[in-house]
Amino acid sequence: MTEKTKPEAKPKTAKVEKNKVVKKEKPKTKPKSGVGFFKVLGRLVFLLFVVGISVAGWIFWQDWQQKTQNITANSLTIGSISPVVMANQQQSQISVKQSLEQQQNIFNLESQIQNLQLRINAQGARLVELGSTTRSDWLLAEAEYLARLAKQRLQTERNTKSPLALLESVDAILQQIDEPNLIEVRGAVAADITALRLVNDIDKQGVYVELNALAASIKKLRVMEVDKPLELATETKQQNTPQDVGVLDKFLADFSGLIRVRQRQSPIEPILERAEEQTVRQNLQMMLEQAQLALLREEQVIYQQSLLKAQEYLQRFFKVTASAEGIGQRLQRLADTNIVQQLPSIHSSLEAVQNLLVVRQQRLLDSKRSEQAEPQR
Repeated sequence: MTEKTKPEAKPKTAKVEKNKVVKKEKPKTKPKSGVGFFKVLGRLVFLLFVVGISVAGWIFWQDWQQKTQNITANSLTIGSISPVVMANQQQSQISVKQSLEQQQNIFNLESQIQNLQLRINAQGARLVELGSTTRSDWLLAEAEYLARLAKQRLQTERNTKSPLALLESVDAILQQIDEPNLIEVRGAVAADITALRLVNDIDKQGVYVELNALAASIKKLRVMEVDKPLELATETKQQNTPQDVGVLDKFLADFSGLIRVRQRQSPIEPILERAEEQTVRQNLQMMLEQAQLALLREEQVIYQQSLLKAQEYLQRFFKVTASAEGIGQRLQRLADTNIVQQLPSIHSSLEAVQNLLVVRQQRLLDSKRSEQAEPQR
């Protein structure tokens, strides 16, 4: 093969000598082929780069579309799951609330059970005490009840009759119990009885009834009115006068028959009409009713002011008669009456009986404890 190549090179040189232009152009063809190769290679690399970028973009776009679809699907899934989650949260809150309520109910039931147990224990102890209760214990319990009732009656009724009777019953009950330790209790009861007996009892019921009667008697009183001239008296005087009486004497006689002189301590009020007369009577009755209400409430100032105002009304608007003067005097006496009841304190008898019961119960418990401790020894 080398031999064949050598003869082939000679014609080329010959051609080059003949034509110099051809010799200059032939060595330039070799670098042109290398540059074209690089250009083709660059274009191929660029093409591959563009294809790679396109493929990468297409893959990225496909991946982005897939992720977008996944995000959309996840958002739809989350949107569909969120109501379920909220419902589960609400159900869990309801369950927690129900559990707390159940715990509270359990606590309440436990406290109720404890209270019932304490009541059962107390009832058992009470039954044991009742089994060992003697007649004197029953009598002392009755005396305590009566002493407490007397104290309540004194505060509510504001009267000494009922509390005094109750304390006398307490003293009679204590007298039936023949025990030496009752001397102090009976002394306290006797002191309270003496205090009640020394109280000046006010007859409020009598005063109330009397005021009611005075209010009813107001309807019978007569108000002030104009006195009618005594025509009949003047006529009789004219008939009885002698004929020889002068004209001046006759005029003076007639004029003196028309004039009457009366003495009044209070100023003269104007003559009342029929409607005003009824109003005056109603006002006077209301003053007496106000005095009755103040009597029940033991309001001394209001009671006195109401009666004094009623007495003033009576003198101003009603005629001075025997009945009116009697009502006014009675109103003055009632106004001077003290209606505030001074009540003593009768708590010492109740406290003495209660202390005696406590001492007896303590002795009973000590005896039971000693009886229970002896078998254990």
